[in-house]
Amino acid sequence: MVQLLNEGFRVSIIDNLDNSVTEAVDGGDLRNKDLEKLFSQTQFDALIHFAGLKVVGESVVNPRRYFDNNLIGTINLYEVMAKYDCKKMVFSSSATVYGQPEKMPCVEDFELKAMNPYGRTKLFLEEIARDIQKAEPDWKII
Repeated sequence: MVQLLNEGFRVSIIDNLDNSVTEAVDGGDLRNKDLEKLFSQTQFDALIHFAGLKVVGESVVNPRRYFDNNLIGTINLYEVMAKYDCKKMVFSSSATVYGQPEKMPCVEDFELKAMNPYGRTKLFLEEIARDIQKAEPDWKII
């Protein structure tokens, strides 16, 4: 983010403050579309999506929390992005989508086989991104 600011880009951050402090970010939550107000007031060229819960053990104990935050939040984000014609995203996935690879280093052509709820949310979100791009080629998601 600092590099984007140094390069002259305007940056907005929205966070549900689950594991951050209010001094660092604007409050908000993708699950209840708080970002609608932000998108209605600002034209965004692109989005970097790091908004996900990410503790493997916690996801095993409380998978619904991960499904709600990671899946529902990202689907809501796609809806608001489409409404405001912002169709470029850098999505932060995880190597956990590959499960326990038989060899290292792990590379992108390994079999996808997430072994926990957190990894599955990331894998499902990768599939959703592929489906959106296939249906609407003007989306650019990496």
